[in-house]
Amino acid sequence: MQEIKGIIIESDSPLTLEELVNALQVEPDFIIELVEYQLIAPQGQSKQEWHFDSEALRKARLARNFYHDLEINMPGISLALELLDRIEKLENELKKRS
Repeated sequence: MQEIKGIIIESDSPLTLEELVNALQVEPDFIIELVEYQLIAPQGQSKQEWHFDSEALRKARLARNFYHDLEINMPGISLALELLDRIEKLENELKKRS
């Protein structure tokens, strides 16, 4: 029988850089690059003070999947996330109107 490991993350609990790295099974440099490309925005000034909300976790997970599964570079990930955000906003607008 295969052992399954996971991390339980509460949606209202901010994650530190280390917790985000562990949750996504990525290198810290990957998260730092996401911040540099302004794809996710941490709270706090220094890397030691950074905390990430559930939206940052969601976007970082998508970015990781694009990067590893589809081999998309950071500019491509930025575009993909922007387009997904626009689609979500348009879908919400359509729901409001109907």
